[in-house]
Amino acid sequence: MEAMLRRHENMALSIPQNAGILNRRPLPQTLLRALRMSSALQKRIKPLVASKWFEQFVLCIILANAVLIFFQAELDPELFHRIELGILCIFIVEFILRFVGRVSDTVYFKDPWTYFDAFIITISIIPPEALGGDYAVVLRTLRVLRILRIFRVSKELSLIITVLVKSIKSLGYAGFVFTIFLYIYAVTGVSLFKAGNAEIPPEWTGNPQWIDPYGTPGEAMFTLFRILTGDDWTDLRYNLIEAFPNMALVVTLFHVSWMVLSAFLLINLVIGAIINNYDRTMAEVAEEEAAQAAKTAARQ
Repeated sequence: MEAMLRRHENMALSIPQNAGILNRRPLPQTLLRALRMSSALQKRIKPLVASKWFEQFVLCIILANAVLIFFQAELDPELFHRIELGILCIFIVEFILRFVGRVSDTVYFKDPWTYFDAFIITISIIPPEALGGDYAVVLRTLRVLRILRIFRVSKELSLIITVLVKSIKSLGYAGFVFTIFLYIYAVTGVSLFKAGNAEIPPEWTGNPQWIDPYGTPGEAMFTLFRILTGDDWTDLRYNLIEAFPNMALVVTLFHVSWMVLSAFLLINLVIGAIINNYDRTMAEVAEEEAAQAAKTAARQ
């Protein structure tokens, strides 16, 4: 803004005094005056938007809005509408202040949170009654997304989101490896433990609700995922041993090996990828803060 103001001032000073009709037009001076006022306003609002208490105030409003939506069914509709309207006005004012106090146009419009805030405010301004039907329900549901703005206000939470976003590529590779092993074990489980291959004795004492956990590849994948969560996977083993008494060792090795591979190795691989990206992000943040401090010291 200051650079633009100086450029316009230089252009105005470079106009000759005998430039004729150009000297009689008040537009350049009016424009320069507006630019000066805008620059002064931006200088006042920029530290306000960057202040800690401003972030804490917005954070409290976001949490209050989340609590309000949570207890919406228990509140008087008229009271709920008035409080929600007041919170919406605060969000709009905050959005305007962040725009006026932006560091630069490039930084502001490259920030994805800018567009998310605009989306949240837009769906909040539209009254659900104007759409009607299922669209009104969808619009009311989308307003729950306001709580996600907490990630923009809190730098610590925003850092976590940044780490998760940067970890998507690594998690994708880890997920691909997990899918390969899941496929291998699912197909093997169907081949070995399908109920049609079992010799269930008349004195069956297993779970009466047992419904062929390896009957199809899809059901087998769900069963393996259930084992990963630790949900009664030992009961599943005992039932299979009763259904396949001659394959007790195979049943045990199959389920124990899957539990070790999935719960201990693959999950730790995912955690390791996230921690690695967390360390990289923290190093980048430290470098940015050091560069910013160096620029500030150089200006002084």
